[in-house]
Amino acid sequence: MTPAAEAISGDEFVREVIYPVPSSDETVHVTWDVTDNSVRVRHRRGDVVVTDLRREMATLLTVAGDGESAEILLEYGSVSQWGRTRVRVLPEVFIEDSFLRS
Repeated sequence: MTPAAEAISGDEFVREVIYPVPSSDETVHVTWDVTDNSVRVRHRRGDVVVTDLRREMATLLTVAGDGESAEILLEYGSVSQWGRTRVRVLPEVFIEDSFLRS
């Protein structure tokens, strides 16, 4: 999948990727603003939004997969706080989010 400008806003600095989950009616929609370092992850089951996460101060956004599993990894934060969100897309959707302050 190739990131594209977000369809709803048409903003060229907001990119999006939509991952359909095979053999289900679920999708994971990831958008990120390359100028503001914000990332949004929406997990839908049909027309129902199951999870809607928005994280600011993103420092890393990556996708990894090996054919049998695929996941999105997001890290965010500043000097005194940081967090990590891991979204597994395959074989099923699983979202893990942690946030630490020092």
